[in-house]
Amino acid sequence: MTNQRQEEATYRPLFFRLSTKEDKQAFDALFAQDPRIKRHDTIRQQLDELMRISFPGKTWGEAERQAFYAERTGGRGFDEYGVWVYFPWNNNCVHVLDEEEFVRVRTNRNVYKIDFHDIDVLRTKKIGVIGLSVGQSIALTIAMERTCGEIRLADFDDVELSNMNRIRTGIQDLGLNKAIIAARQIAEIDPFINVICYTEGVNDQNIDDFFCKGGKIDVLVEECDGIDVKVQSRLRSRSLRIPVVMDTNDRGMLDIERFDFENERPILHGAVADLERIPSAELAHKLKN
Repeated sequence: MTNQRQEEATYRPLFFRLSTKEDKQAFDALFAQDPRIKRHDTIRQQLDELMRISFPGKTWGEAERQAFYAERTGGRGFDEYGVWVYFPWNNNCVHVLDEEEFVRVRTNRNVYKIDFHDIDVLRTKKIGVIGLSVGQSIALTIAMERTCGEIRLADFDDVELSNMNRIRTGIQDLGLNKAIIAARQIAEIDPFINVICYTEGVNDQNIDDFFCKGGKIDVLVEECDGIDVKVQSRLRSRSLRIPVVMDTNDRGMLDIERFDFENERPILHGAVADLERIPSAELAHKLKN
């Protein structure tokens, strides 16, 4: 892979916790290497939010606020509190609360839509999304509402100009893989969500990894165009008791197959019953042709 393609494939941010010597040295070296990196630091405002949700209804004077800062930071400078997150693709480095406090503040307005226990449960969930055209909006909504702790994105296609009627991106991203674009946007919303990209799409070689590597996914969101992947992904989901959700873009219909409850359920609600009678090796060949 060329350096340009490696750079284009980057979608994971880098984390620097300046309270550790190694991270502080790496952080300083990063800025020495490229002084054009932009710093964004609103850590005091984020601490103010944390303070307000930790003690709802309390009125804070300046002395009490400073005492809260000192207690949280342990007397260290603000730079060493939380974590600095560097996004290589846009040259931004952002100072945020570290994971536990970040998640607590960022999901605070989900309460009382769901309760704290629900938020903790959702952090353990893994969601797979196949097809990042319509699937991009779904993946970003999942990230915004933080309804999972890990999301796996699969799409072999690159963004073309005519895709931009349904993909939220800028013209600077034309030619980039759709999964990479979605992964970067998720990282910029919440860098602590674990995102895994399958830029070859889902195929015979990686389908087991997509569904099971690092733990089985809890839900499959299927939004791809290929009938072969639609069928094969459902057969695999049914065998693993994974529910499938699909937005059909037809009169607002949401298609749901609860294979977790009904593992004998015909795929696609029985509309392709003839395909289910074909042996798997023969089926793969038939679908691809």
